Amino acid sequence: MRKLKVLLVGIGIFLLLIILVGIGGYFYIQNSYYYVPSSSFPSLNPIDFSEMILGKMDRINILFLGVDERKEDRGRSDTLIFVSLDLIDKKIDILSIPRDTRVLIPGFGYDKINHAYHYGGVDLAVRTVEEFLGIPINYYAKMNFQQFEKLIDAIGGVDIEVEKPMYYRDRTDKLYIRLTPGKHHLNGKDALGYVRFRYDPLGDFGRIERQQKFLRALYDQMKNKISLTNLPQYINLVGSTIETNVSFYEALFLASKFINIEEKDINMSMMPGIPENINGISYVIPDIDKIREWKKSIFNRIE
Repeated sequence: MRKLKVLLVGIGIFLLLIILVGIGGYFYIQNSYYYVPSSSFPSLNPIDFSEMILGKMDRINILFLGVDERKEDRGRSDTLIFVSLDLIDKKIDILSIPRDTRVLIPGFGYDKINHAYHYGGVDLAVRTVEEFLGIPINYYAKMNFQQFEKLIDAIGGVDIEVEKPMYYRDRTDKLYIRLTPGKHHLNGKDALGYVRFRYDPLGDFGRIERQQKFLRALYDQMKNKISLTNLPQYINLVGSTIETNVSFYEALFLASKFINIEEKDINMSMMPGIPENINGISYVIPDIDKIREWKKSIFNRIE
């Protein structure tokens, strides 16, 4: 059996929460902040901040990447979550994309969507998702598994109901998952194990269901913790672990828009597709018709 790659499902989930509650994201370095400008990535569709604050933008689209980075290896984006923020009606639409989704990667042909990051970093990952969905992406955010653990530990862990026994060990990757059914208060390491686990009949689809469950649990826990008074504390915490092109002022603007969002205004979806084996390789074949229906329901259009 192929070794388990580092599946960073929870990364995108927590990054999404950051936007939901208005924490924002950027690299925090020695009492200052640093973010990667959109101009560094030609595939991004940057937004004029003045147009944003003047209400000329009705939607902002973000791609969240959870990556398996090593010292000598860029790794892959084993978590991809597309998020669209409706600035008018203050709603959030989420599409989780299975890492094994078979798509056309520009310049490389058909392959698993998580390979795009390995081939060309953030820029190619964004371009691949843009062309696959037919939707422009304005922002990205990226994190690795070590940073995820740090964040969960820093906020004091997460309460969640573990629905089934989850046991897995990979000595090479130093991955140990051992969770029993029932209510648990998960620290960073166990939370990462919960959102990474995929060794059950549902595979990656079950993993995505757990990531969305984790998001709701995390949202419920954090929504009463964060306020405008302690917002800088969380900004510093999150900023120490995240790479993004969301600037500090853009993050504050999003805070003013979404800090009081309710759960009913968050629409979570999983990319429709069917598992299929092609030449001995497991893929998820996207259902293009259903994706078009999803786009129409969100953007009221089909491209």
